[in-house]
Amino acid sequence: FDKKGFNVILPDLVSFGEDEQKYCSMGYHDKDYIKDWIRYIVDKDSEAEIVLLGVSMGSATTMLTTGESDIPDNVKCAVADCGYTSVWDEYIIQCKETYKLPAFPFMNAANTVSKLRGNFDFKKCSPIKAVARSKTPTLFIHGEEDTFVPYSMMDKLYNACTAEKEKLSVPGTAHADSCWTQPELYYSTIDRFVDKYI
Repeated sequence: FDKKGFNVILPDLVSFGEDEQKYCSMGYHDKDYIKDWIRYIVDKDSEAEIVLLGVSMGSATTMLTTGESDIPDNVKCAVADCGYTSVWDEYIIQCKETYKLPAFPFMNAANTVSKLRGNFDFKKCSPIKAVARSKTPTLFIHGEEDTFVPYSMMDKLYNACTAEKEKLSVPGTAHADSCWTQPELYYSTIDRFVDKYI
């Protein structure tokens, strides 16, 4: 984006980098940070044209942001790279695959603890519901060999999305690796998509 003449903002999300929050919110509170950045940009330049791009949890944040009813028309399009359908769905997969634990009762217990800490309800962090409300043209990207956030989630998100949309399946690629394994395909597809709206 810098090479194309864009100004680029790379904010730390909740509990990452210099952010002072204690608990990660998997996109749930992060969307509010992004909305604040959008407002900041539009206040500085009412004619600004904004592209949102996120990978993995950033992808979820991007989709959750586009599902908000109050984002301005300055947000022209979005790129959602290897995002999950919902935190609940993703955590169930990780509970079983990574920790070899049954979803019940562990997911329910973890969700209760999250809510008690004042963080967020796993079931309310749902990018798939957000894209069903979205008006923002969205490019969905996913590596076909992704098992961390299963490749099958891309089709569910794509099918649920009510905005203009495209998708890119990247062969032979694991989670969040598309830009590294297929850079020409990845960036040329993003460039072509963004050029339609900016």
